[in-house]
This record gives sequence, C-alpha cells and structure tokens, in this order.
Amino acid sequence: MSQVSLHGKLKYDVEYKTPADQVYEFWSCNFKDIPKACSKIIHSIELLQGCWGKEGSIHVMTYSLVEAMDCKKKYMSLKVIGGNLLDHYRSIKFILEQVTPKGDGASMACWTMEYEKLNENVPDPIALRDAGVNTNKAIAAYLSQA
Repeated sequence: MSQVSLHGKLKYDVEYKTPADQVYEFWSCNFKDIPKACSKIIHSIELLQGCWGKEGSIHVMTYSLVEAMDCKKKYMSLKVIGGNLLDHYRSIKFILEQVTPKGDGASMACWTMEYEKLNENVPDPIALRDAGVNTNKAIAAYLSQA
C-alpha cells in the first residue's frame, strides 16, 4: 500500500500591469492596504506585533508571520501561525518567490503555497490557492488604478 504524502506545494503566477518594484513594495511594505484592494476577500488586517514591512511582524488576518524578506530578490515568506486554517493543516506558508519585470511596466508575481495536512483525509488547499490568485488579481487591479 502506498503512503499518501501530507506535504504539498501549489504554485501560481499573477500578471500585474505595474512595475515589479511597485508590486513588491505593496506586498512587503503596504500589507495593511490589502483590504482596500480586495475588501470582498480580505476584510481587515491588523498589526499584532512588530512593524509593518519588517521581518518578524505578526498580522491578524489568520495570524501570519512575515518569516523572511529580501528586497533585492523581491522575495517574501508569510507563515500562517494561527486561525482556523490550522484546524486542518499543520503548516501553511505563502512564498512570494519573485516579482519579475515583463516590459512595458508590467511584472509577474510568482507564488508558492507550501502546506502540510494534519492527516490524509484533509484535501489539498485548492480553494485557498484560488483565493490567493483572486487576491493578487484584485491587488493588481488596485495598483494599476493608483
């Protein structure tokens, strides 16, 4: 009998019509503005600990920890550390792998969602990945209007 892996990764890319620096700055420094960009998906974000745009800061959304940031590489790692997502998953991490320029002022944000399920009966978090895609699309629209 083969053993089911509890670990997984889901990747997604979202095109922005704004420069890579602007996209990364929004995600890393203006995280608090996410509800302005996509209020139908994320209603509020509060700073629980630390400073906006700094490693180690903790946000109240589902309690996410900014685990790592690299402004030069436009890399950021957010780890879920509380909330109802952890009722089904041992760990969930959203990683902004890179934001690359595409020319004409556009850019591509490449994300990876890493997760570990609590048991083999828990489904892969496809709906959560889709919410990540929709959040990025809403932010892309918001930034292109700014």
